[in-house]
Amino acid sequence: MGLLSKLFKDGGADALNALKSAAQEVINEAAAKKPAAQPAPQAAPVNRAGSDKWGDTMPAQENQFSFAGTYVQYFETVFREAFPAYRLDTAAGADRRSTVITFWQDNRQALVVELKSEKSSAQKLRRDCAAAGIPYLRFYYDHHGWWNTRTYVVERTRRALNG
Repeated sequence: MGLLSKLFKDGGADALNALKSAAQEVINEAAAKKPAAQPAPQAAPVNRAGSDKWGDTMPAQENQFSFAGTYVQYFETVFREAFPAYRLDTAAGADRRSTVITFWQDNRQALVVELKSEKSSAQKLRRDCAAAGIPYLRFYYDHHGWWNTRTYVVERTRRALNG
């Protein structure tokens, strides 16, 4: 008798059962080696306290990253809403990588705010303001973990305007 007739001598039931058993073992081994399912990615965690100005967790309070617009639009909006008595002028900085927002009261420069990259080491505008006696502030728009929350921006700006 040949090999096939030996395998199928009882109609192939023993061979079929052996194949099923072997297949089930392969499936079980593969399942055991499979890594556990990863949870679905979630949005960045939100700090519900809402007052933190920096950290790895986005505050619930409005900030430049949760604002529906550019960081320049965010700062302009915050400044206009919090300080309506001042006229604001926005212009590109001398290096074209920064933005300068000047607060005017009547015909006097009351404050100069520079929005710049943390990578910039430019100091000219700060020195020019100091020499002219004009208050100066800077906010970094790309510093990791620094959110520029509304409260933080308003508090710093109010202190600078009040001298």
